[in-house]
Amino acid sequence: MAKSLLSESDKLAIAEVIGKAESSTSGEIVFSLTDAASKYRQATLQAALAGMVASAAAYLALPLMHSISLLLWIELISFAGFYALFSKVSWRRWFISAAEMDARVRDAAFTEFYSSGLHRTRDSNGVLILLSCFERRVVVLGDRGIHEKLGDHHWDEVRDRIIEGIHSGKAREGICAAIESCGNALAQYFPRLHDDVNELSDAVIDRRMRPDAP
Repeated sequence: MAKSLLSESDKLAIAEVIGKAESSTSGEIVFSLTDAASKYRQATLQAALAGMVASAAAYLALPLMHSISLLLWIELISFAGFYALFSKVSWRRWFISAAEMDARVRDAAFTEFYSSGLHRTRDSNGVLILLSCFERRVVVLGDRGIHEKLGDHHWDEVRDRIIEGIHSGKAREGICAAIESCGNALAQYFPRLHDDVNELSDAVIDRRMRPDAP
């Protein structure tokens, strides 16, 4: 999913925009991309059970002699097949509530915030932008130093700019515009200092899901 949304050249362009945005501020901006915030095993199980029930119902509806043993085999094979299918495709989103996806992506964003080292910036002015493709969600987090200045409203505007870009087929442009907006806000409250150093890499973080993710 992530590969189809952003090419390698797109990621390089985004990294360049991050570097430019940080050139006038002591703040740090991190952009992270992931295929999904969770494996949603429960949703996959529910989808497989639904597929199994549908297959069994279709078999029982056929105008022929039915066999218990054949029915059990159909249920077993269909369950395994649907489980394998739904674990790979985005259809399992039908079995996941919007609230659960919101919570999973936000948890992933907080994890990424600390994993990337944003909590260690000198002036607590780091900003994380996390894009999770499966859930079609964007979360923007600002450390306490910059969050006290801007609040949730600004982060929501940054998020919406990215979402609008994706919906219009211009994901790269939307992301770059959002990063520029963050850079301008950071420069206003945290201008670049004479001894400023780039504390974190500008490269896009292409985060793979943890093997033990739920």
